Amino acid sequence: MKPFAPGDRIVEPTYGLGSVIAVEDAYTRVQFDDGAVRKFLTRASKLAPADKDAPPPPGQKRSRTRSKAGSSRRS
Repeated sequence: MKPFAPGDRIVEPTYGLGSVIAVEDAYTRVQFDDGAVRKFLTRASKLAPADKDAPPPPGQKRSRTRSKAGSSRRS
């Protein structure tokens, strides 16, 4: 099995989709899309490459642009 690198997207049968955040000696640390971080013994894990992109970070909203005509509200 090809070792993973930080930033790789993976899927694990129990926890689902996630992103590799660290590869340490015999362990691979993964942050799953629900926010949980888990550490796996690489040779015993069932991690597989995923073809789905990571979801957008929480709290990011589309920016609104105001029109110049509506920006001055003086009475």
